[in-house]
Amino acid sequence: MSGYAGLRLLETLVLPPASLLFLAGIGLGLRRRVLTLIALTLLYLAATPWVSRWLAAKLEVYPPLDPNRLPTAQAIVVLGAMRYHQAPEYGGDTVAGLGLERLRYAAWLKRRTGLPILASGGRPLGESKAEAELMQEVLQEFGTPATWLETQSRNTFENAKHSAVILKRQGIKTIFLVTSAFHLPRAVEAFTYQGLGVIPAGTRFTRPGPLESGLWAWLPSPSALCRTHLALHEIFGRLWYRLRYYSQPLRLKYQ
Repeated sequence: MSGYAGLRLLETLVLPPASLLFLAGIGLGLRRRVLTLIALTLLYLAATPWVSRWLAAKLEVYPPLDPNRLPTAQAIVVLGAMRYHQAPEYGGDTVAGLGLERLRYAAWLKRRTGLPILASGGRPLGESKAEAELMQEVLQEFGTPATWLETQSRNTFENAKHSAVILKRQGIKTIFLVTSAFHLPRAVEAFTYQGLGVIPAGTRFTRPGPLESGLWAWLPSPSALCRTHLALHEIFGRLWYRLRYYSQPLRLKYQ
């Protein structure tokens, strides 16, 4: 098992729902009703829109860009996410979910600014094609192909590290950083650490739908549980990065 796969396995076991199901199972096995009740209550809360929105609010600290008054930058960097493995309808791997949302916004920015795009994403599990290459295929469909592809990264820190090398060779110092709104804090830290000026360009901000407001906010749902998992992934990911990568205090230079 690769180091990346091992880390993903550890994350699956530590974060809900798996960790809380294991805790509930331990409670049942030991006949500790209180432990089981705590685990099931936490699982219920993690699956509610109210809790998932509360966690998202802690992460979505960068406001969306004003579409009518975009700041000045020199390039657009878009980060990959969610590969659709062996898609039968496409005849191979392609981009899915959050990755498509990010690419759409990067294409939108390019059409309005004319700036070049750098697509960043590698082969974390040894795939035959880098994620950035899959992203390029979609960007070409949008009519906004990337100028540069960063294909070596396995995580957000490496996105920043390898992208910075490409950008600095081109004399680029300030970028629009396109990623999901909840992912921006970790991404901004990583790119700023590489000495780049970063304009956070988030997409897919959390907004309650008609069935997630009022009393609906306390009804558990799969989508809310997924958002909670992603939020906790970001919170623990930032802590992990600070322990593993940042030997010196962060000096953020975002605009």
